[in-house]
Amino acid sequence: MSINIEQIVEAYRDKILDLSLYIRNNPEIGLKEFLASEKLVEMLKREGFKVKFDFKEMPTAFVARKKSGEGPVIALMAEYDALPGIGNACGHNLIAAMSFGASVALSRALDEYPGEIVLMGTPAEELGEGKPFLIKQGEFDDVDVAMMIHPNSKTYLDVPVLAIGGIDFHFYGKAAHAAANPHMGVNALDAVILFFNNINALRQQLRDDARVHGIIIEAGSVANSIPDKSKVRLEMRAKDQKYFLELIEKVKKCAEAAALATGCRLEWNHFEPNCDSLKANQNMLGIYKQHLDAFNIKLDPCNETGSTDMGNVSQVVPSIHPWLKMIEGDAGLHTQEFLDETASEFAKEKTIIGAKLLALTGLEILKNPDRLIEIKKEFNEN
Repeated sequence: MSINIEQIVEAYRDKILDLSLYIRNNPEIGLKEFLASEKLVEMLKREGFKVKFDFKEMPTAFVARKKSGEGPVIALMAEYDALPGIGNACGHNLIAAMSFGASVALSRALDEYPGEIVLMGTPAEELGEGKPFLIKQGEFDDVDVAMMIHPNSKTYLDVPVLAIGGIDFHFYGKAAHAAANPHMGVNALDAVILFFNNINALRQQLRDDARVHGIIIEAGSVANSIPDKSKVRLEMRAKDQKYFLELIEKVKKCAEAAALATGCRLEWNHFEPNCDSLKANQNMLGIYKQHLDAFNIKLDPCNETGSTDMGNVSQVVPSIHPWLKMIEGDAGLHTQEFLDETASEFAKEKTIIGAKLLALTGLEILKNPDRLIEIKKEFNEN
């Protein structure tokens, strides 16, 4: 008798919803999610998963695995970090709950279909750190596909997720009295002004999806001295991963030119990890959409974008990151209104449906390894 994956998810309904509520009521910012990660690990161990939970450099990360024979290795992402000051207003508690429910249900399917189910505990998505860390640790080396669902006020299949990287640019000049001997100084503020002018000149030659935005953090402290140091914080974004890397180099050239023109010394450093662009696997999305249609869930026209470290995962294994309407209103992510609605009965029901959608998508790959061949072929060609 074929396994009924939806019934299994229903059997775990209370545990899934209790987990979501626990994380929501105990918000923890990135890299401090000790309660959430410990709760997830405890629940997964009870379900027979073997859990690696000893990453010294990122103690709130974990990798839970359950295997039966040789078959597709399917990874689901659990995010659980909150936003400073506003809690789980991005719905990461819902993500963790959906992925937990789907992972447990799929692990039960291993009695019938060979393969391995992996739940990745990925901290600090808001900082872009969790998934790149686990990639560097080699935890995705044997993974065949990866997936997750992000909550939203709309339902999208394939959101144009932009690559993003943040760099601090430091200009070092020489202080001098602005009235008595300004010619003895090297003006780090002038370097900042030229830097921004260079970027503004560059914008006309940038693709429409490219973004460069930032702030001046430091540029002198008194008006009667030539500023001897300054600091600019910029973020760069682009849809195409290759072009994103080109964009970063263009911006660095703008900084180098400003330093050269003013005589300043330039240093730069990444203040946050790069989040790569998302390369959504269309074969996987096709499977997912079949089940979305079965639940009579309609897609909305997509007019949003953003950035996520799930993009990094999509660059190394075939991945999907669809968005699911999980609130009744139209509140935006990262708002108090969105957070308030995630505790509603509507959100709870959509959490269960999300777990089913992920589990059904994974089950299709477990049951039909030939689908995995097509998924990997698309990934390798793109």
